[in-house]
Amino acid sequence: MFDRFEFDKKSIDEQYRQLNSLQKRLYEAIDSHKTIREKPIFIPPSKEEIEEFEKIGIPFEGRDAVEVEEELMKYVFTKQALVQHPRFFSFVASAVSPYSLAGSILTDIYNPNAGSFILSPCAGIIEEKMCKWLASYAGYPEETSGGVFLSGGSISTLSAIIAGRINKLDEFDIPKGVAYLSDQAHSSVRKALKMLGFRKDQVVILPTNQDFKMDVKLLEDAIIKDKKEGKIPFLVVATLGTTNTGTIDPLSDIGDIASKYNLWFHVDGAFGASSLISPIYRNLSKGIEKSDSLTWDAHKWLMQTYSCSALLVKNKQTLLDAFVEHPEYLEDVSSTDHINGWDKGPEMSRPHRAIKLWFTVQATGVKLLEDLIDYSFYNAKIVEQELEKRDNWEIISKPSCGTINFRYAPKGLSLEQLNEFNVDITKKINEDGYAYIVTTTLNEMKTIRMCMINANSTEEDIINTIDMLDKIAKELLAQY
Repeated sequence: MFDRFEFDKKSIDEQYRQLNSLQKRLYEAIDSHKTIREKPIFIPPSKEEIEEFEKIGIPFEGRDAVEVEEELMKYVFTKQALVQHPRFFSFVASAVSPYSLAGSILTDIYNPNAGSFILSPCAGIIEEKMCKWLASYAGYPEETSGGVFLSGGSISTLSAIIAGRINKLDEFDIPKGVAYLSDQAHSSVRKALKMLGFRKDQVVILPTNQDFKMDVKLLEDAIIKDKKEGKIPFLVVATLGTTNTGTIDPLSDIGDIASKYNLWFHVDGAFGASSLISPIYRNLSKGIEKSDSLTWDAHKWLMQTYSCSALLVKNKQTLLDAFVEHPEYLEDVSSTDHINGWDKGPEMSRPHRAIKLWFTVQATGVKLLEDLIDYSFYNAKIVEQELEKRDNWEIISKPSCGTINFRYAPKGLSLEQLNEFNVDITKKINEDGYAYIVTTTLNEMKTIRMCMINANSTEEDIINTIDMLDKIAKELLAQY
């Protein structure tokens, strides 16, 4: 029989005693960010360590918390890629603000529930204010705009498509609905459509032009063709900052077409929407105000810990139409003056993800974020300039949203050889540990991709990395 008093005496006191002993480790982890530049970017666990860790099972009786913590440090936290490292130039990873870290820790400690406004009113106000603030950069009307913070761009995009489907399609017309996206759209868009039951023939993937942007003529031609065949075009997804190249689709033209044919216009700005904060570069996204919804991941370019993604909409009623349910067990904790979090998205109980972004913006001010965005564009330009000084390097996609693609292309090698060659270059530099870079594929070419959005990356980091890539390339070429 469970003895509550015995549990209180032995378990709770012991748990807090052990947790207090772990405070030192917490401070060490925070301090480690100060010296991250000197740390190796990635020390993967050895085969033996993986085998050792796999042997750890789920205990029937509890174990010493400090021992568990030491295992986590040995096998998990010290054997992972430091994606916030200033020379981690892969994927879309940024530095983490200490204010985001503080906000995240406080949120975890106090554990407010973001589902109901009543349960944590001022935290709810924070989420409302942060959504309004972000939506203002997209030109959404103050009086109607709204949004919700979700786990990431994938769930935000899924939720946006749900709102668009309900807004534009009668439930009986769903089998005839058609969505349009480019071949550079993020895989999460296709995944969301698949999860929602749309067939492959209901998803039109349009080839991009030579600048890797959506071709608006192909878009309109496809819509006209599908309408003639009795289909119902209902959704177009444009991208503000593609993962591959940082490209921004022609949002204004796409918005006009969406309006002309009554399509829901969603912009995947998970990565690139942060460029809207820059007074210099926000004009690159002219026309975004024509969109119905926007995905914006603050954990990508705004220095937030995972996860901190916002789904923003021009009209908050579209979210309510998609997600509101009123079960009897929530009646007493439903707000009448403010919209509950669970009425704006698919999640019920959820963490308050906006608090850490609020903490960051309050502590740093918007000016620092503006400077960060401008700095990222500047750093990508440095990469381009350094490559142009060296022989055999070819720029495949010009800098955009802090991202650039290039390859080493000496004469005399076939496409297959060049592809293998450039993959080998990245493998060598990653093995060295100084920087971490991966390839992607553009027009069948393996390209070296560098994403320069880390606030702590310096010009010296960039030049040294290009020097190292050039040295590795020459050494490999000599072996051919």
